[in-house]
Amino acid sequence: MSWGILLLASFFECTWAISMKFADGFRNLRWTIVMFIAMVVSMVLLAIAARDMPMATAYAVWTGLGAVGVAGFGMIRLGESRSPARIACLGLIIIGVVGLRLSATG
Repeated sequence: MSWGILLLASFFECTWAISMKFADGFRNLRWTIVMFIAMVVSMVLLAIAARDMPMATAYAVWTGLGAVGVAGFGMIRLGESRSPARIACLGLIIIGVVGLRLSATG
């Protein structure tokens, strides 16, 4: 259950980070509101997930999946670099997250 909550927290982490781009330095009120709501939801879900797992694991997974999600969005929707090295490094983050999940106890 805590891993599912953590995945959801990671989704909202991606949402607030992407919203930050569209908030345009807090000049776009709608995206600024989305950003702050997603930020709070993400943090609350992270805190709930961390009740049943080590904080270091929860935080590493949350930030790792957030980074991969935001980078993927940037590559697909914002025209950011899709270089093989960048994709390989994002793959390494995913491998790290899977490794943390497989090594989790409980």
